[in-house]
Amino acid sequence: MPAKITHRLKKSHAAVLLAALPFAAFGLLRLLKALYARFAEPLLPPCVLRTLTGQKCPGCGMTHSVYALTRFDLAEALRENAGIPFLLLIGLLRYAECWLELAGHPHHLFPHKTGFLYACIGVFLLYCVLRNLL
Repeated sequence: MPAKITHRLKKSHAAVLLAALPFAAFGLLRLLKALYARFAEPLLPPCVLRTLTGQKCPGCGMTHSVYALTRFDLAEALRENAGIPFLLLIGLLRYAECWLELAGHPHHLFPHKTGFLYACIGVFLLYCVLRNLL
């Protein structure tokens, strides 16, 4: 019987942590956005590749994409850099998997194989090339 109680307590703590995670992440993101805008952004140099060639590098637009997501503007986030909303989607799917596992129904909502990771990297690099051509 004591083992069941400790298992239940661990599950309840996990549930509380999972429930608090989105709020903590959003609050931290808002704080980082404010700190970045005030202190870091004025000191950053422009993108060297974009300055020299006029083409966007794979990292161009990531900060603006995150800013758009803090305003819940998904269309703007996708226009700036589709990599960030994609990472957010993967994070949300992983978050849902944690809830399913906690509920006793473990299920994979996306592939956890190395090939999937390589495919995602390939698609992102292809996106980076195509967005400069369009």
